Amino acid sequence: MMLSNELTVALKEWAVVQRSLLEGHQILLLRKGGLIEESGDFDLRAGQFLLYPTYEHETERAGDVQPCFGQWLREEEARKTPPAEIRIEAAAEVTDVVRVDDRAKLLALAPQHIWSPQFIHGRYDWEPYKPVFVLLLRACRLAVPVVRPVLPQYGGCRSWIEMAEPVSMAGAEPAVSDERYERRRELTLKLLREG
Repeated sequence: MMLSNELTVALKEWAVVQRSLLEGHQILLLRKGGLIEESGDFDLRAGQFLLYPTYEHETERAGDVQPCFGQWLREEEARKTPPAEIRIEAAAEVTDVVRVDDRAKLLALAPQHIWSPQFIHGRYDWEPYKPVFVLLLRACRLAVPVVRPVLPQYGGCRSWIEMAEPVSMAGAEPAVSDERYERRRELTLKLLREG
């Protein structure tokens, strides 16, 4: 895995999902569309990006994570920075994007992610005419977390933001080894494509 030396593009994602990626529990994200994306649909703006942790919908929808991950949810909430700051501690590189029309395939992958059946059904039931995509990605932990001020342009229900200053990837370490990632990637793709 070769990340760029610096990244400025960031994808917003729940802090607890970021933790799951960094712990090596999951290698996938779900996307449908950001409310303020130009097209109204999700757009993969970059193959490599920072992960911008969010908390807005985590605790209000605690039923959206499997019960065994409730402790992670509480711990991430306790780690939250003050509202005027954001802590960036992860980056990722997308290896595959798969459209998944059958929700049963994602439900069957429950051991490989933290989302509850309620969350999976919600993704499909909300604007059902829009497809659901799975992003398979390699997450990396930054050598040193970076704390930056939250700027007005980072707000709102949009998936992508451009950080005002680049974040160095020097010393970033993959969450899982190359070999482990490839095994999990191949298995996940097989399950998603064949069912």
